[in-house]
Amino acid sequence: MGELEGIAPPPEDLLSNPDEACRLDGCWYLQYTSPSDLQLGEDDQFPDAWKPASPVEPTMKDIPLKNEFDQSGAISAEGIKVDASNREVQQNINVAKSRVSNVIEQGFGTLSVSGDFRQSDLVPRRVIIGFDELEITLDQLGGLKLNFGFIFSLVALARGTKDNGWLETTFVSDRIRIGRGNKGTMFVLTRELGVVTA
Repeated sequence: MGELEGIAPPPEDLLSNPDEACRLDGCWYLQYTSPSDLQLGEDDQFPDAWKPASPVEPTMKDIPLKNEFDQSGAISAEGIKVDASNREVQQNINVAKSRVSNVIEQGFGTLSVSGDFRQSDLVPRRVIIGFDELEITLDQLGGLKLNFGFIFSLVALARGTKDNGWLETTFVSDRIRIGRGNKGTMFVLTRELGVVTA
């Protein structure tokens, strides 16, 4: 993946130019995540030699940069970790509304996490995400929806910021998107669900 990112990085105006930003819009399916142990010393690197420019965002000084789990196929939002391997994970991006949602199919129903994002002042292809909704839908109870968004409100109050993390787009085409998060994790997403099989 590192070679692909190096050969064809997205343009710097990916988020600010509407003609480029539309490439991010819509539905994506998570195909792969790689765990990492992000270290920021001079001798340390990401496992595949990708190291971010300006890893610390000003509003996120107290947010850890190290990945706290080492499981392929896992995703995390503010400490809420979900094993996404062998599950359908859908990410929906609305650039015009600066909104992102992740919907994960579970045996009992779905788990949805969503929030607003804004472009980083330091890295043009990076968005800073502030999750504000966590919804669990229970299929076995007639689609009962439980809202736990208050968890993000409490964390934001304690921290003094609603920012939860950042995600930098390192490659995007009509069919594939690669992103790197503030904890070092790499995400590979595709427009079609069944592109990658085990």
